[in-house]
Amino acid sequence: MYFKGYGLQSFCMKKNTKITTDKTFQLQKTVDDLTLQINILIGRVEVHTLEIIKMKEENALLREENKRLKDIITKNSSNSSKPPSTDIGKKKKNNSRTNSGRKPGGQPGHSGSNLVQVKKADKTEIMIPEKCTCGYIFNGLEKTSNPETRQVFDIPEPKIEVTEYISAVHECPCCSGKIKREFPDSVKGHVQYGSRLKGFAVYLMNYQLLPYKRTADLFENLYNMPLSQGTLNNILLDYSERLDIPIQLIKTHIINSDTVHFDESGFYSEGRRHWIHVASTGVFTFYHYHESRGLEAIKNAGILDYFKGTAVHDYWSAYYKYQDCSHSLCNAHHLRDLQGIYDSTKLEWAKDMKSLLTEMKIEVDNAKSENKTSLSTKTCNNLVDKFNKLIQFGYQSTPLPKIKKKGTRGKQKRGKALCLLDRFSKRSEEILDFIFDFSKPFDNNQAERDIRMTKVKQKISGTFRNSKMAEVFCRIRSFISTAIKQSKNVLQAISGIYDNKIFLLQ
Repeated sequence: MYFKGYGLQSFCMKKNTKITTDKTFQLQKTVDDLTLQINILIGRVEVHTLEIIKMKEENALLREENKRLKDIITKNSSNSSKPPSTDIGKKKKNNSRTNSGRKPGGQPGHSGSNLVQVKKADKTEIMIPEKCTCGYIFNGLEKTSNPETRQVFDIPEPKIEVTEYISAVHECPCCSGKIKREFPDSVKGHVQYGSRLKGFAVYLMNYQLLPYKRTADLFENLYNMPLSQGTLNNILLDYSERLDIPIQLIKTHIINSDTVHFDESGFYSEGRRHWIHVASTGVFTFYHYHESRGLEAIKNAGILDYFKGTAVHDYWSAYYKYQDCSHSLCNAHHLRDLQGIYDSTKLEWAKDMKSLLTEMKIEVDNAKSENKTSLSTKTCNNLVDKFNKLIQFGYQSTPLPKIKKKGTRGKQKRGKALCLLDRFSKRSEEILDFIFDFSKPFDNNQAERDIRMTKVKQKISGTFRNSKMAEVFCRIRSFISTAIKQSKNVLQAISGIYDNKIFLLQ
């Protein structure tokens, strides 16, 4: 029995051990399966985490790109340096002009410039009655009284005037010598175009900006005088060569001026983007064409190398290479830049700074209207103090840019807002000089107005096919613009060049 019992007990123990081993194996298998699944899930979480991090980085880049594109779309001539021509079809926002509340037209006290009769008319028509009530027919020899005059201002009928020069051999009755008078220097061919006709073509193409085809059409339609485009091109080339002395005279006067406005604008020639530069005053204009915008072009123009006065310009670094002259920055650019910063960032200091600069201009304009030569020291100090406090507030409220990643090429970007604050802080004297010295302008509108029409030239006539004609345009435009600023008769001034007469201030 003992052995039997022992055998039964051993059998039971073996069976229980087998059962326990099976359960442990199943449990371990379950644990392994769960561990595997957990590891798989952890792996998936890590993958998703990396994807989320990557998506966040991409999202940040897309946000920056979206902001950059949005800034580009919202830019116009009122909040950036874009030309007004790009605002066509778009509604301007935040225009610097405000409603004055005045009605259009002349204001009270304005003398006006009405049409008045001249002392001597070019043509007179005597108004003779046909007949009297009694039947008498008038012949103009009758006694008159109480004459009433009326004058009509009109242009003559377009007509080509042909002048024939005849130079015959004259025999002297005293000595029987035979003498023949030479033709004028301007009359070189048997048939040729006159100086007024050529001068009119020069004016139409270089100041009114008509293209070759439309200029030729005008002469044919109005004067029945067909001019080929090749003839017009030759007229421009010949005229440009005659302008050496006037152009040098213009440059000399600009170099000797106290204040000169400088600007540049992109222009297309030969299918590439080139540049037209301008240096101008209230009475002289000089245009210069060059392939580049920077220092090489400025040197080639030959103005700033010799200029000692005040150069008014925008914040283009090439101008600061010249230290023999003083510099004055254009505040019209600053107003647009401030508006652009406020539109894109809503930083209050930008809006307040724009208001302050406008306030300064109003103070100066009011003082000038009262024939004052300067603002009071107290007023200047108060305005400068407000200016400096706004700069400090700007630095405090403008977020710093993100620190660029290591290994990224290029300098750390400051952003437009901080860069403008840096300019205000560093160049405050060049920005605020107009409140201390009334001879210094608030803006660079003189140069901007002078160069704006070159954009119209490009829109109307298209680009230049070669650089030579671009240079010709700049030379001729310089002379015509100067003549108009000096209130000269334009056609007389242009035509006078053919007779070696220069109608400019000397």
